[in-house]
Amino acid sequence: MTDPALSVIIPVYNGVATLAATLDSLIDQGDRAIEILAVDQASSDGSRAILEDFATRLPIRIIDAPNSKNWMENTNIGLQAAAAPLVTMLHQDDVWLPGRVDVMLGLADKYPSAQLWLHPAWFMDSENRFSGTFGPAFGKHERLIKGRDALLSLIVQNSIAIPSAIFRRDTALKLCGLSPELWYTADWDFWLKLVAAGPVAWTPQKLAAFRIHENSQTVQGSRDMKDFESQLSIPLERHVNSLPAAQIARAKALAEASNCLNVYLAARYHKQPASVLPFVGKFLRLGPFGFVAFFKNTRIISRLLPRLRILKKGSGRVA
Repeated sequence: MTDPALSVIIPVYNGVATLAATLDSLIDQGDRAIEILAVDQASSDGSRAILEDFATRLPIRIIDAPNSKNWMENTNIGLQAAAAPLVTMLHQDDVWLPGRVDVMLGLADKYPSAQLWLHPAWFMDSENRFSGTFGPAFGKHERLIKGRDALLSLIVQNSIAIPSAIFRRDTALKLCGLSPELWYTADWDFWLKLVAAGPVAWTPQKLAAFRIHENSQTVQGSRDMKDFESQLSIPLERHVNSLPAAQIARAKALAEASNCLNVYLAARYHKQPASVLPFVGKFLRLGPFGFVAFFKNTRIISRLLPRLRILKKGSGRVA
């Protein structure tokens, strides 16, 4: 591919169940040239054959990464190899909706000062059915948001789906890409680094779908409550001081209440003992104005209900 406008990084590891649907969603995306970097972590289930088959229809470059340990390392390998100035990530179980490339590259043309271009995503179950949406509280209209304002919202809760973002390759490399040790919050930490570097361009169009299933890393990895709690706290500790001094205490209180609730919900889902009282205490200390900010920035209702519906259908369990 000569001079692609967008590089699509797909970390691949034994994704035979969903990889074909993911790749199929990239076909006929518009007139703008893209390259697809499939970083294969020594898959043994037929994923490689799927990639080779789709390479006859899509501009796929397969990169072998047998020594890679996780999707974050795979993504960083893809970042190093990318040829386009703009990059997006797509995991092997998520999909794009028609027209995403043209819409998002048009957004990048319109707002060239941005460091991050975003849209909301649908939640999707294992049967490809949509169930609610996932995205930050940036409104119903296209706009450019100051990085500091975006950081104030996003540090409370990660509300960006991985296939919903486009960013600059040079900025991502300068910021050292994704942190491989953050098995749960690497993407959140990465978004916070990007919004601290500059503005965010937002469109309310839903242009991708984010698959929820019981075997996902985000569901299975949250079984270890101490490790899970640590993962949630690291992005806050790393980035809260990028905010104006007058906003740090408020943002930290909101984020700590959000993290506390997430730990409680994860424990209940995995049927581990947990008390809701620590969250209640943190929540009450926010005060009336804090309550409004909490529900707005955590997206707790729109984020939780679709997940519960999908996971309940898939397993018969109730969180």
